[in-house]
Amino acid sequence: MKIDPEDGPDVDDFVVVEDGLYPVRIAEVRESRREGGDTSWMLRLELTDGPLTGRTIVTDWLNFGEKGMHRVRRVLSALGFDLSKPLELEPAELEGRVACVELATRESMTAGRMQRRSRVTYDGWSPEGALGHGGSEHGEPGIGGGGAAGAAADSMPF
Repeated sequence: MKIDPEDGPDVDDFVVVEDGLYPVRIAEVRESRREGGDTSWMLRLELTDGPLTGRTIVTDWLNFGEKGMHRVRRVLSALGFDLSKPLELEPAELEGRVACVELATRESMTAGRMQRRSRVTYDGWSPEGALGHGGSEHGEPGIGGGGAAGAAADSMPF
């Protein structure tokens, strides 16, 4: 095998889908503790529609510290949990739940190399029905295109 140092891109590209709004299922939740003792849950998100159905497209984090609780409530509401009263929840109860997420690409330098990764925007969670049936700029029914997350988020009660 011949390896040429000039072959390949100068960017590590971990982006699976373009920026936009996508229907996802929570495939896995892993619990961990942060330095200050707060609990965090890592959510592994899989596509539920289109040619990449079942493919992991991004991970997102729920941080249960004081600063993160507003976003935790937004995410849980988008996943269909009733937050009008106190809720006792285990990580496994999120698995299999569906919603829509808005993805944006983040570029950063890591170990001297440019990396591209998708991330869920801060307010990028919305209920499953937020996509509608209009198709997308990516040629896949009901996914991509962005923008719908803001409308759904504005109607949240908190």
